[in-house]
Amino acid sequence: MSTEIERRYERLLRLYPKAYLDHRGAEMLGTLLDAADDGRGRPPRREIAALMLGALRARVGAAAGLPVGEAWLSAVRVGALLLLAYGAALSATRAGRVVFSDLLGDGLRLATELGFVGATVALVPALYLAARGRYGWATAIAGVGFAFEQLAQIGPHLYWNIKWAAEEPPLTEGWAQISWHLLEDRLADYKFWPLTLAVLLMLPLLRRRLAVPGTPLWWLLAVPLSVLLLPTDFNATLRWQPFALTAVCLGALAWSFVDARVGLAVAVLPLPLFLQGLGHRYLPSLQGNDYSVSAIIAPAVVTAVLIAAGAVLVRRQARL
Repeated sequence: MSTEIERRYERLLRLYPKAYLDHRGAEMLGTLLDAADDGRGRPPRREIAALMLGALRARVGAAAGLPVGEAWLSAVRVGALLLLAYGAALSATRAGRVVFSDLLGDGLRLATELGFVGATVALVPALYLAARGRYGWATAIAGVGFAFEQLAQIGPHLYWNIKWAAEEPPLTEGWAQISWHLLEDRLADYKFWPLTLAVLLMLPLLRRRLAVPGTPLWWLLAVPLSVLLLPTDFNATLRWQPFALTAVCLGALAWSFVDARVGLAVAVLPLPLFLQGLGHRYLPSLQGNDYSVSAIIAPAVVTAVLIAAGAVLVRRQARL
């Protein structure tokens, strides 16, 4: 066995964290040398790539060796955090307009618009609490933020319906029918779904505690990133969509080969657009809308690909 290949293996193993090498470094080096062909001066390219990928996984705390069930639950946790950050970003973009354009400018048109501010104030601590593993409190506060958000969204509709009800001729629709139409409008709006899905994803986390990696405060940075990279009122003015969301999903798919949980978690982000499309296509009061079928299929395909790839890779990484 040449000493040259041993030196090359040692250099590759230095890519791993020191704590990892202290625990497994000697064992890995011995295994690599035992498996190496006699007289070979350098490791095979595939082995080099595998060692570099393993070092990257070790440094980022990837799911290698994690049981499949625990990896899925961890992905659910990250997906819920992403959706909470997205919901906070949606509220924050509207709250910014309310504060800087209405309150400090022309004046507030409807008091219910302050609901966007209330939603933002509620959702930021909800995100932090969820990142700390306080899922019960996070779910409750996210519910408050959701209520503020919906009040702000339906406020103009309620205002005009109440105003018209006081005028002649009387309303041709009953309040029950008006309420149903308002609900259909909300269900067919992608902004309704991030918080709804986030709360649903946090429900299984209430029963099983997971270790909370990293610093929870870092998750607050996901809010401004969501403003820039995901469909929001702010991003609509930049016309980055759907390219920014596509780039996020492609990046998650690529990173799934390092940590499969990332692809599984990011798979939830196109779901609001998919559900919006279903609403426009199939809800009775909205079926007349000319909503493109491709706008429904595209996010569904992206989500399916991310979940399928993640499901395969999470099993492979569990065996590492």
